[in-house]
Amino acid sequence: MSMASSGSRRARRVRTLVVVAGALVALVAASQLWGEMPAEASPSMQSTGSSFASVAIQQWVGQSSTLFGLNINWQVSSSVIGLNNFGQNQIDFAASDIPYSAQQSTYYPSQPYQYLPDVAGGLAFMFNLNGNDGQRITDLNLNASLVGKIFLGEITKWNNPAIAAANPSIAPDLPNTNIIPVFRSDASGENYLLSDYLLHEDGPDMIAAQNAFKSGNPGQPTASWPVPASNANPSPAQYPGWNAGYPVGESGSDNAANYVSALSSQGSITYVETAFAKEHGFPVASLANASGASVQPTSLNVAVALEAALLHADLTQDLSQVYVNPLPQAYPLSAYSYIVAPCSPALAGAQHTQCAANPTGVPGSNPTGPTSPFPTAKGQALGQFASFLACAGQEKMATLGYSPLPPVLVQEDFNAIGRLNGGQQPPPPNAANCKNPYVDGEIPLPGSPTVVGVVGVGGVNPGGVTTTTGASSTATATSPASGGSASSSSGAHSTGGGTSSGSASSEVPGGAAAAAAGLTPQLAAEGYTVVNGHLVKPLDPKDQYLRANHLVAATDAVANPVWGMYIGWALLVLGAILLPPLIAVRWGRRRQAAAAVSAGSGTGE
Repeated sequence: MSMASSGSRRARRVRTLVVVAGALVALVAASQLWGEMPAEASPSMQSTGSSFASVAIQQWVGQSSTLFGLNINWQVSSSVIGLNNFGQNQIDFAASDIPYSAQQSTYYPSQPYQYLPDVAGGLAFMFNLNGNDGQRITDLNLNASLVGKIFLGEITKWNNPAIAAANPSIAPDLPNTNIIPVFRSDASGENYLLSDYLLHEDGPDMIAAQNAFKSGNPGQPTASWPVPASNANPSPAQYPGWNAGYPVGESGSDNAANYVSALSSQGSITYVETAFAKEHGFPVASLANASGASVQPTSLNVAVALEAALLHADLTQDLSQVYVNPLPQAYPLSAYSYIVAPCSPALAGAQHTQCAANPTGVPGSNPTGPTSPFPTAKGQALGQFASFLACAGQEKMATLGYSPLPPVLVQEDFNAIGRLNGGQQPPPPNAANCKNPYVDGEIPLPGSPTVVGVVGVGGVNPGGVTTTTGASSTATATSPASGGSASSSSGAHSTGGGTSSGSASSEVPGGAAAAAAGLTPQLAAEGYTVVNGHLVKPLDPKDQYLRANHLVAATDAVANPVWGMYIGWALLVLGAILLPPLIAVRWGRRRQAAAAVSAGSGTGE
């Protein structure tokens, strides 16, 4: 046998050992990651609704699929479609900016349900306008009266004296261009929010249009924008825009934003959540608030405005005080959006609260009974999704064009998770288990809305950043089943932040501060403590909510452990596929070589 053939056999053996070793490494890596894989596939869930929150929801759905394997089929539509589909049991949960109590839907739930705030945002006026110098105008100022007259067809030219008066710095540059108002032709939360704002701030003009157009119930906000009826025949002197055919109806925020951003749409303006204007790279008008300042719908300005929001016991919102918030930074057309989800009356009762209720006098039965038909497996998955969106899912909201949820609403979402069949209610949010920028201190919290029945804990947010506090809430508790709508005339202003509730007790370890944070002797015995006014309990490292809120967006997490999981499983599959044939080939060649050597030796003899 030659030294060359012996070296060749040694080289083949080395290559075989390398392949085997690589496969073993893949197996070991996969075995280390086994515990990170879901025990079984996540159930498929269907959802549709709000275009206002759709940019945020689309991101959450994608992230939760990548990070946790959740299987959510989300279709953007409108709030009313979401409410109707949930009311018909066609989807597992809906997204909506308006509650059932607004009575804008056709169908109402026969199962118990609840509202979970998911994000805050500003209704922005995206516009496409070049000045007389041919350059794009980017610093337009509007007020409630101008907004109403533009979208009701009363003002038709951009150089109208009323617009010029509100924009003295650019008045000479305002062109004699037709205003093309782009309204939402579908029933939507945006229509409801804008009409509610105008009824509060420019009521007579809005009511006059509703009467002239024979549209909706005059004096009440509506999800369908007022348009002239075929037999309305409005006076050209009062509504010349409609008679000239300037207003354009578009279904959905995407279509409205696409229309305005087109090159051929000079002079157009629409109302969309700020995220859509940011996606298209178009400016939005500054809106005058109660202080007289003109402000943009930035994340901070939306949060400041919503300090004046009043949330009823079922978490539906009253925005009447938001529209007139006197703080200079407040963007007056700000609101929360919601997830409408199933609710177990029995689990709600254990929390000493109730599921939401249908308004009286509407078609369909009122959801009753102690049980929820929602499957436990779906409740677990939806609970994980809700926990993620309330915490780590809020991290990039300001970048997208939204405003993150304040801690008080994160806690309310956590409570709602505990009302889902199969839902595992997380411990109170804190900087360790909730990567919401208002919870972990990444962004100073300007303040929180007033939630009926929840007592603020002072002016320090969970991240340790001191914030400004103001007058305490004067809201009185109402029945959880009473509902609420944005058009409610009552409200309370609160600039204090906080999430926990409880009464002082000398029996509570830690004294009055701990008692005010809700630390009872039983919770203390379970390991809870108070940090910066919030209940804190160390979590099991394997807890799904801790993992959910430490794993941030997959788009920002190239080095995220979840990618190691996928790589490990890919290596395992490759090893299982490639290892057997490689070993077979190596051993086959070895037998052939041995046979050839044997044959050569026999011939030589």
